[in-house]
Amino acid sequence: MTKFIKPFLFVSAAVLMLVGLMLSFAPDMMYSSSGHSLPDMTLLRSDLRSGGMVLLVSGLFVLWSALRGRHIELALLLSALAYLGYGLGRFVSIGFDGAPDATLATVTAIEWALGLAALALLWRGKSTGAGTPMATNQARI
Repeated sequence: MTKFIKPFLFVSAAVLMLVGLMLSFAPDMMYSSSGHSLPDMTLLRSDLRSGGMVLLVSGLFVLWSALRGRHIELALLLSALAYLGYGLGRFVSIGFDGAPDATLATVTAIEWALGLAALALLWRGKSTGAGTPMATNQARI
């Protein structure tokens, strides 16, 4: 494992868990922090909360992987999928809904940066002579 993977996984887990917690349990506070209000629609709130739980559980897995040193490759892949999935969704939204405000543009840039960093660490781990991070961790199981 390179020296950057574990710190990255802690950052990734923290962001996933924070956003997941906010979407799941305090969506109004999250939206008001960016100057917007969330409509009182059960369907929309349900979608936000369920997506938030996916992020929260993903963040818990990434944190567990970083703490235990197991399934590192899977944690990097999950981080890449989560962040790049959201980043790609933001680009689709720009096409359908128009340009985002400054806050959302910043969030989009952060999502892409974290997603691409996860991919880079994943590929870097695969290209080292020691094999993939996952293969190293399988011996402990």
